[in-house]
Amino acid sequence: MSFDQARPSERPSGDRLVRRDTPMPARAPGGPAVAALERDLAAARAAHAAELAALRGQLLEARKQASLGELLGTTTHEFNNALTTILNYARLGLRHRDQATRDKALERILSAGGRAAKITASVSSMARNRGTRFEPVDLHLLVEDVLVLLEREMMKYRVQVEREFAPVPRVSANPGQLQQVLLNLLVNARQAMPNGGRLILRLSHEEPAGLVDLMVRDTGCGMTPDVLRRIFEPHFSTKAGPDETGKGGSGLGLTACREIVEAHRGRIRVESAPGKGTAITVRLPELSGVRRSA
Repeated sequence: MSFDQARPSERPSGDRLVRRDTPMPARAPGGPAVAALERDLAAARAAHAAELAALRGQLLEARKQASLGELLGTTTHEFNNALTTILNYARLGLRHRDQATRDKALERILSAGGRAAKITASVSSMARNRGTRFEPVDLHLLVEDVLVLLEREMMKYRVQVEREFAPVPRVSANPGQLQQVLLNLLVNARQAMPNGGRLILRLSHEEPAGLVDLMVRDTGCGMTPDVLRRIFEPHFSTKAGPDETGKGGSGLGLTACREIVEAHRGRIRVESAPGKGTAITVRLPELSGVRRSA
């Protein structure tokens, strides 16, 4: 066999033929085709991330608008109650000329006017806090601002509000977002007690860990383990729809609460049992140890 007739894997060496098992050369990694594919994948991932971020932004804005709508409905109702009281007692004072009736009417008018002023101040505070800026927040004041808007609603449903406020440091937070979380937790607690009950609000400071706890506990119906496992799932809800006050039923509340708390580098913990009520604790890192007296 001549050299020209030898198979590609065979070559002559002297007077004998030597066979070599020569593997095909490996294709160099990162060739043009691979590089182009990696560029396409990177571009697709970037586009997907941008689209996801845009959708998250739209969802957050929708939640804010829903929260603002509920807040507006609550505020309008509360302010209308105060205005009705003022008008009724003004008419009473005009109808009755005796001093005792007029004094009583003026006292009720003054009380209702003071409540209307508190509602206005609370709403103004929430309106100022609709941005995204973080600032030092006094949780005592924030809780009281939200309670002003729900005071009559709690009374209507025979819910007794109890405050257990220890001195705590301020936290670095977005006040409007924390107000949204607290408003949602309070409404959920009230809805869990359709026949009345106790609503306990507790502020405490875990000094070694540098954490501030805000707990909302109700004595309502509680949740089964199956429900408890799903409460943070988007669109999961045990409610058929909004109640007579126009609140609840979207399934977005606790999901949004957890996202907001985690964005504040905090945690949210839920404990519940059927017939024993529910306790939800929001844990936030303290700002700098500056403490306010309860």
